[in-house]
Amino acid sequence: MAGTLEQNFKSVLRRNKVGGVGRIARTADFTTKIRQAVVSQSRYHIEG
Repeated sequence: MAGTLEQNFKSVLRRNKVGGVGRIARTADFTTKIRQAVVSQSRYHIEG
C-alpha cells in the first residue's frame, strides 16, 4: 500500500509542482485517487 501511495503522489507532484507537497496531499482529488488505486488492488479489502 505504501508503494501505491508513493507512486500516485509522485505522479501528481510531477503534474502539479506549484501545489506543493502539503497542498496536494490534502486535496479531495488526491484522496479519491489513492482510494481508487488501493481498492482496485484485489489483495486489499476496504469498506467505506
